Amino acid sequence: MDFNTFLIRFGIDPNNFVNRYCEPIKTQEGFIYEVEQRKDIRICPDCDSIKAHIQDYTYVEINCSETDHIKDILRIKKVRFKCCNCNKTYTMPINGIDRYDRTSNQTIKMIVNDFFKVLSFSQIADRYGLTRQRILQIFDEKINFVPRRHLPFALCIDEIKFSKKIDQKYCCILYDHNKKMLVDIIRNRQLPYLNEYFSDIKEKERDNVKVFVSDMYDAYASVKRKYFPKALHIVDLFHVTKQLTEAVNKIRVKAMKKIKGKSPLYYRFMKRHWRLFLRRKEDIPNKFYTDSKTLNRYHYDDLIYECCLNDQELLKAHNILQDFYHYHLKRNFNDALVFINYIADRLVYSDNDILIDVGNTYRKWSVEIANGLSRSQRNKRYTNGIAESQNNNLKTIIKVAYGYHNFERFRKRALLINSYKKDLE
Repeated sequence: MDFNTFLIRFGIDPNNFVNRYCEPIKTQEGFIYEVEQRKDIRICPDCDSIKAHIQDYTYVEINCSETDHIKDILRIKKVRFKCCNCNKTYTMPINGIDRYDRTSNQTIKMIVNDFFKVLSFSQIADRYGLTRQRILQIFDEKINFVPRRHLPFALCIDEIKFSKKIDQKYCCILYDHNKKMLVDIIRNRQLPYLNEYFSDIKEKERDNVKVFVSDMYDAYASVKRKYFPKALHIVDLFHVTKQLTEAVNKIRVKAMKKIKGKSPLYYRFMKRHWRLFLRRKEDIPNKFYTDSKTLNRYHYDDLIYECCLNDQELLKAHNILQDFYHYHLKRNFNDALVFINYIADRLVYSDNDILIDVGNTYRKWSVEIANGLSRSQRNKRYTNGIAESQNNNLKTIIKVAYGYHNFERFRKRALLINSYKKDLE
């Protein structure tokens, strides 16, 4: 094989070695390429003397693998010199391989590029024929620090379950709404951690945030008031709707248990098709339900209505949910505020403890919810949808790795994959 070809392919300077024909040795895993270090270059690193004699020879093997299909090994016959001036022994460095390292610089660069992909450390290790511990060592050395992104115009804040440890059970995730990009991850969503994080950011940068999108978590409201007083606080409608649908579902379960044994038809339908009770009326399929006992057919709409009629609390909750679904994204803030207060009053005066709790929450967050229901001056609507979708990507990173024990490694991998990867493209 041509001497220069494979060395250049491995990212190693051919001038380090004796130029001679090299036939690769085939192994079960790949190939071994044997080369010999030049003897005419002998500069003492201590005294810069060029007078030295050969002390001995040693063989080292360098991992130059490029794929998980072929394991390429460069076997180097290195020359050890002894300086005639200072009597120090030394070997000449090889361009393309760091001193004391057993992996070529090019292979390390390829490994670093794989850190930007949704691959576990074990998968990367298998790909290059290295141990997982070695890959972690490379990651810690080469990815020493990953800075956060600058705070954006529209900041979305959410959380994701990370581990069972108390100080990092739920991590706080920051996203850029407009660029759909991860800004940073905070170890814990609790207020002391949030205060410590945002207090380190300069006020001038914090003032750049004009829209602050979150769920109805009190710590986020405190952060908004303290660090982003000029920003518009929007509560994402997903969490608002979720709280009401969960309440309606609890009432459905209670109603279902009441009729167990009394109305088998309604009980079976409410149990098997519970999701239909949480849908918009116009989204209910135009289908018929066949009773397995009597073989009678009932339209879904009619059966849902009859089940609700059997329980006044379920009927009341279902009607409020349907009214809430049809808010049609109010054009201005005042109309949205009137609407959410109307829904909150109906919930509070429903005489149902489950609905009353939801109503009190809506009253407490009425302004922020109204901001979410209304549109901006540019006719734009801000939601936490980007955060929810990106959270799924973060969960995938955790799932592929079968969980992370080290939060900093997870944070750096997440930023590389979800944020800085776009800079490479």
